[in-house]
Amino acid sequence: YASSESLAAVGLINEPSAPAVSLDVLARYYEAGYAAVRRHSPTAYVIMSNRLHSTTPTELLPLANGRSRTVIDVHYYNLLSSGFNNWTVQQNIDYIYQTRASELNTLTSASGPLSFV
Repeated sequence: YASSESLAAVGLINEPSAPAVSLDVLARYYEAGYAAVRRHSPTAYVIMSNRLHSTTPTELLPLANGRSRTVIDVHYYNLLSSGFNNWTVQQNIDYIYQTRASELNTLTSASGPLSFV
């Protein structure tokens, strides 16, 4: 696939779990995966998924910063959290604009990785 014009990105793993996978183990995996993608494609984006249940949305920034064409994949599951069950649609929208947007701003910089949500 490396020579295909349609190869835009490679996702290294989807939704690793914070309790089960330590950040050190995940970082080593991502470093090896990034190197493997770069051996075959200098232009494909390399997608690194944040750990589920992590309390630190910026935990992958030190790893992704300084590497070319990286993406941090962020997953939010308001629908699956019982804390949102009795909220109105407007309360959910407000939460996204006020809280989630603030979290995403910590991931965003002109020279840093892209973010997928």
